[in-house]
Amino acid sequence: MNKITLATASSLLFLSINAFADPHFDEAIKHASPAVQANDNAGIIEHSLPALEHTMAGALTAKGVTKTHADEATKALEKALDQAKAKKLEAASAAAKSAVEHLKAANKK
Repeated sequence: MNKITLATASSLLFLSINAFADPHFDEAIKHASPAVQANDNAGIIEHSLPALEHTMAGALTAKGVTKTHADEATKALEKALDQAKAKKLEAASAAAKSAVEHLKAANKK
């Protein structure tokens, strides 16, 4: 009986672990969305940095498909920052848009 209880509790914990990542992904989306709409490289950098921080924090506890999308969003935000620093506005905006799409996919409940 103890083994069944332990197995059930472990399964529930494993399934609910992605719930801890959601607040970070919500915040990342709030920051990344203005980066997509920014009209200059400075705006993209300003909004992408906090989005990247929240994305990386959420990725620490994410599992499965959520983890995959979080990792892709991290790569896209890093690319957006690199492109914005290189003064390539269109490429930076496209990378930020890709990040938002991955964050929304990671944040599905």
